[in-house]
Amino acid sequence: MVSLEVVLSKTKAGQGCWTCKRRKIGCDRDLPECNNCKRTGRQCLGYGIRLVWPDQPDGRRQIQETVTDNVVYLPARSAKIYGRHFLNLTHEDLAAPQKTLSARQLVAKAAQLSRPSSLSPYPDMEEGEKQLMAYYEQRISRMISTIDTRNGFRIDLLPKALSQSFFASDALRNAILAVSSFHKSGSESALNYTAKALRSLSQSLAADEACAGIQVANTQLATSMMLCVYSVFDETEGKWHLHLKGAQTILRQLASFCKKNQFLYTWFLYHEVLGAFSQPYQKTPDDPAPFDLMQDSGFDKSLIIGSLGCSLEVLEVIHQTNLLRGDLLQDSKQDNITVADLEKYKRLETQLLNLKQEIDFRQNIDPEDADVCIRAERSRILLTAEFYRMAAPLYLRRVSPVSSADAKATSFYTRQAFNSLTSLKVCTSPWPLFMLACEAETDDHRIAVLHALDQMDERRKIGNVLVLRTIIESCWKQQDVQAGNCRPGHFRWWDVANFNTAGPWFI
Repeated sequence: MVSLEVVLSKTKAGQGCWTCKRRKIGCDRDLPECNNCKRTGRQCLGYGIRLVWPDQPDGRRQIQETVTDNVVYLPARSAKIYGRHFLNLTHEDLAAPQKTLSARQLVAKAAQLSRPSSLSPYPDMEEGEKQLMAYYEQRISRMISTIDTRNGFRIDLLPKALSQSFFASDALRNAILAVSSFHKSGSESALNYTAKALRSLSQSLAADEACAGIQVANTQLATSMMLCVYSVFDETEGKWHLHLKGAQTILRQLASFCKKNQFLYTWFLYHEVLGAFSQPYQKTPDDPAPFDLMQDSGFDKSLIIGSLGCSLEVLEVIHQTNLLRGDLLQDSKQDNITVADLEKYKRLETQLLNLKQEIDFRQNIDPEDADVCIRAERSRILLTAEFYRMAAPLYLRRVSPVSSADAKATSFYTRQAFNSLTSLKVCTSPWPLFMLACEAETDDHRIAVLHALDQMDERRKIGNVLVLRTIIESCWKQQDVQAGNCRPGHFRWWDVANFNTAGPWFI
């Protein structure tokens, strides 16, 4: 067998080694190293291919210097950020900081650029519908949520609405378009979208699409709730209670699932509780117990929820007060208040005084988003939540046949609530404003409430604000008429504004 040394001794390289070329001497081309390098103790650089750069010549050619008038040198202060520039920079980009462009030059430079085509997030929609969807994303979703960071009306609903797989997605998409179209152009322009949403939702329910999984059932629930929002916007539509009833039916189907959508459940609770506020709480055996559905979901009730404006703990106290009011209006309990009832009133009021409401900037929130929210929104969010917390004991005291006589405590809550209202740049929460209006007996307080209503109407431009204003003014007139006939704090607003069905006037 022939050894490798023998084979190499009889083989020569095709050209001289790079070391000999650099020395400009002849090379015997021996392998694996030439004898010149061995004899002189130099490192043989071999015979392979080498890349030659213009500023690193191989020693055999003269450096070619290019003279140009457009040479631009980076200033010394840019040394620390060298290497962070985009690869498509030109000498004009580097020269820009050293000279100022006139307005005419800027316009001329912009004219040379071709306008890039827009990558629409709604590629399968007509242009008008794209504009409506963008209006919802940029205006409506921010208007109906107290907290815009991680806004569920965008990050939760839009992916469901833009799916093309189910009737439920088509229903939610058209319900969103109906809300946007009404807010921009009125009820006539929204009518077609409302009809499409109802038709698609009916088809989804008839086809039993919920069997496909919890996501489809959640989309059906979201559609029913968005139709509730439409009823809040269009005060003449009058079908809010039907849409909410549909949402309750879907919730019964979702009750068997372990994992619940927090955004959808809290959104439903807001409408359920504040809708029940407009009439004595009528509950049938088939209705789901709103807060019972959430017991196994691990919700932190101290956190302020964007779709509520307050924490779940405050909303639960309002819900309990609704139940107490419903019991009180039954004939059997008009004059039969038990010790247990009085203890419950006291416990709820103590709970409101001691509870803390917090903003969660940690869970599922990017640090940059949290910083923005802390700087720009923290004060407004906390003031809104506090407004709810101070309005809740005012409601409780109106319902309680004993607490309503304690004028000192009621005055304290009223004063605190007015402090929250006046600290808010714009009040966007109808329910606490109404509860405060029921306690506004002086002209200054009533003017403050009317001013808040004007700002709310200017900011929101939705129908329930008009109805709310009518209810408040009616209550004030009756308060003035009954001023000499009942003791302070004993006026009951529900005797003035009674509804046959629950309405969304306080949402």
